[in-house]
This record gives sequence, structure tokens and C-alpha cells, in this order.
Amino acid sequence: MTVTLIWLVVFAVILFFSLKSWEGALGRFFDRKVPAALRSEGDDRWVWCLAMAVLGATLIVNPVSMLLTLLIIALIVWVLKKVVGWGMSKAKTRR
Repeated sequence: MTVTLIWLVVFAVILFFSLKSWEGALGRFFDRKVPAALRSEGDDRWVWCLAMAVLGATLIVNPVSMLLTLLIIALIVWVLKKVVGWGMSKAKTRR
């Protein structure tokens, strides 16, 4: 129960401050860094702020699991990148 309460408080604080700073540097950061394919026609503020609040609260409450999850995701991306690169090099040599 205590962990859930801490998670909710941290979630609310991160959500509040990210929504408050969206018009400033945070919004400009997302405008520069997010590809056009990931942007919606409307306001992306709620989607990105909710995602940051969930990730931030989880990172504060359970940092070890979050770190291990990020390491596993990075390892999977690295392996897929190597396999796709190997496949592309084989496809280029067959011409």
C-alpha cells in the first residue's frame, strides 16, 4: 500500500511539472526530437506527459527492475540491429 501511494504521489508531481513546462523547453525538445511519424494531428502533450510520468514514477519506486528492463530492451535492439545489418550485407552481395 505504501509503495502504491508513493507511486501515485510521484506520478502526480511529474505529471504536473511536465504539463506546466510543456510550453517551454520540454515542448520544444519533443518538437525537435520526435519524428513526424510519431506525432499526431492534435496536441501530443497529454500522451508524452503521461508516458513520462509513468516511467518516472516507476523508476523512482522500483529502479532495479526498471534498469534491468531498459538493459534487456537495449540488448534486444542491439541484437536486432546486428542481425538486420548482417542480412542487408548478404542481400547486397547477391546482386
